Amino acid sequence: MAVTDEDAALAAISTLDPLSKEQREACDELSAILSGEGSFVDTHQLFRLYDTLYFRSLLLPCVEVIWSSRLTLCAGICELVKDDQGKYRRIRLKLSEALLKYRPRSDTVNTLLHEAVHAYFFVTTSWHHAREDDGTGHGAGFLLLADAINNHGGYEITVYHTFHDEVDSYRTHVWQCDGPCRSLPPFFGLVKRSMNRPPGKSDTWWKKHEEECGGKYTKIAAPELTQAQVRKLGAKERAGRQKNKISGWVNSPTSLPLATTSGARQRCQPSNKRPASPLDNESTSRSRRVVACPICDVSLSQDLINEHMDECHPL
Repeated sequence: MAVTDEDAALAAISTLDPLSKEQREACDELSAILSGEGSFVDTHQLFRLYDTLYFRSLLLPCVEVIWSSRLTLCAGICELVKDDQGKYRRIRLKLSEALLKYRPRSDTVNTLLHEAVHAYFFVTTSWHHAREDDGTGHGAGFLLLADAINNHGGYEITVYHTFHDEVDSYRTHVWQCDGPCRSLPPFFGLVKRSMNRPPGKSDTWWKKHEEECGGKYTKIAAPELTQAQVRKLGAKERAGRQKNKISGWVNSPTSLPLATTSGARQRCQPSNKRPASPLDNESTSRSRRVVACPICDVSLSQDLINEHMDECHPL
């Protein structure tokens, strides 16, 4: 008869009263670590101790713990991975660096324990950890063992995390549907993602959307490019980005020093300078205002900036 999650949970719980010598030592070491100040925590050290204390020392041989900078939709995940023979007999616990790095240490500890419970069931039930009706694996066995660990160590292992604000802050790629669904709650035609992956056939809801709405998605928001990404752009792409902001930039009251006459800056000076009219006070004022070119950083009078952009940096 196959071992169920409930069977495996009861087997782990039975080791908590009384504790073995190894478990007591692990418990004491954990207390010393978690009573210290600061937010840093050595997750590998904690995982080793928790394996001894709560999981019958079954996890270390086949489970690895890593931090992931790309995991932004949940605080942690437990996944099966292939071993050297191509069989799914190893387990990887991923912790979200993005979501946990600025939160209290207790959130990292509780997330680590949550994913370790999943790993324990994968190991003890012949890799058939029950996913239950909702497909999450938080069935009776999970709740039984999680409650026992919470009661024993004063932890707060929960089924779902509450880091909704943090998750949403990473969903900076946004698409808007132009169909009827844009007026319907709860999403109002919006799709927000942390990665630049447009809505499409790979989404489980796509077919239903095609049948009931039929609208097309257009990207309406994206994160600002990093400096490294901007440097990789071509000259025309950089010029286009700056021209979109030219009006706000030209109106800036900041005065900059006059251009030098050396090197590349001298070559970027406009060849046809239009003199300001001495009869027009406003024109004279504009001609005296010095601004810097957003492409080559050359400084020149404000009334010459458009000619300079057209001549030296044409699209």
